Amino acid sequence: MLLVGLDAASQRSSFGYAIGELTNGRIMLSHAGLLAAKDEPNAVARIIAPAIAKASHALIAVDAPLGWPKALAPALMGHSAGTHMVAQKDTLFARETDRAVRDAIKKKPLEVAADKIARATHTALEVLGELRRVTKKPLPLAWAKSFNGCAVIEVYPGATLKARGLADSGYKKPDAKERKVRADIATALKHEMPDLAQLIDERADVFDACLCLIAARDFLECAVLEPTNLDVAQREGWIWVRKPR
Repeated sequence: MLLVGLDAASQRSSFGYAIGELTNGRIMLSHAGLLAAKDEPNAVARIIAPAIAKASHALIAVDAPLGWPKALAPALMGHSAGTHMVAQKDTLFARETDRAVRDAIKKKPLEVAADKIARATHTALEVLGELRRVTKKPLPLAWAKSFNGCAVIEVYPGATLKARGLADSGYKKPDAKERKVRADIATALKHEMPDLAQLIDERADVFDACLCLIAARDFLECAVLEPTNLDVAQREGWIWVRKPR
C-alpha cells in the first residue's frame, strides 16, 4: 500500500512530505522533502499527486487538525464583542479527539481553535483539495482500516512516539543533542522504516512527515484509539494514534 505523510505548516516552504510503500509491515521510503523547495518548487503536482493517482490503495496521513470543535461555530454566531462567552473554554477550543489523546497518551495536541496551528490546517486542507482535483480521486477521511481506494487520516507524530515509549520532544532542532534523539528514534523504528536513519539530518518538517508514515502504519496494523461518538468525530476530525503500551 502507498503511504503519504504530510507534516503541515502555514507556508509550503516548511511543509514536509514523505512517500513510502508498506509491504509486510515495513515502510520503504521513496521520496521525502518539502512541498516548495529550490530543487522542487511544486512537489504536490510533480511528485505526490502522480503517486496517488497511480495507486489503487493509498493512505494519506496529515499532521494537522482537519476540523474545528463542534461547539465553536454556534458560540461565535451568537456572540457580540465584549459579551460573556457561555460555553466553557475546553469545549470551545479543544476537540473531543484532543481530550481523548490528552487523557490516554498524556500529551496535549495543539488546539486548532486557539493556536496558530489553524494556519497550518488551512494550508493542509488546501493541499488536500489540490490532490483531489489533480488525481480526480475523492480522498475521503478513513474511519476504519478496511477502507477502499485512497483515503486520508489525521495523525500526531508526538503522540505516536509517546505511545511507543519513545522521546516525543527534543528532536526538532539541528543541534548535536537533538540529533542524538532523532538517531535513537530511528534506531527504535528501524524494523518498521529502515530508511529513517538516513534522514536524521533533514529538517524537522521532513523527519515528522516520515513519522506520519509510522502513524499511518499504526492505523492499519495496530490497536488505535477510536472515537466514542462517530458523528462528532466526523464533524471535528479524529487523531489516529496507537493505544499506549
